[in-house]
Amino acid sequence: MPLPKNRSRSVRKIFRRVPKRGTVVHYKRRKKGKKHHCAICKSSLQAVHSSSFLPSSQKAPNRKFGGQLCTKCASRVIVIRNRLKEGLIKLEEVEIKYLPYVRHGV
Repeated sequence: MPLPKNRSRSVRKIFRRVPKRGTVVHYKRRKKGKKHHCAICKSSLQAVHSSSFLPSSQKAPNRKFGGQLCTKCASRVIVIRNRLKEGLIKLEEVEIKYLPYVRHGV
């Protein structure tokens, strides 16, 4: 008889052939992914999924920095990039936490 936690139908049964004993049942539970978070401010990202059965087009939003930065930080990086391109600020004036994302586009 299996353990009570393995009697549920949500637990997948995997039958393995073993020498001498015939077959053995392995129980496998569904793994949940962790919440994704913003790389700059560490707040949780919305509309980002880590489940393996979704196609990649539905796992993260299709916009700049989708799945990496929250909307507030992404818009801040875009503003800083534009100011750098126009020459209103210099690269030395940009905060350190924004540098990896600002350098990529400049």
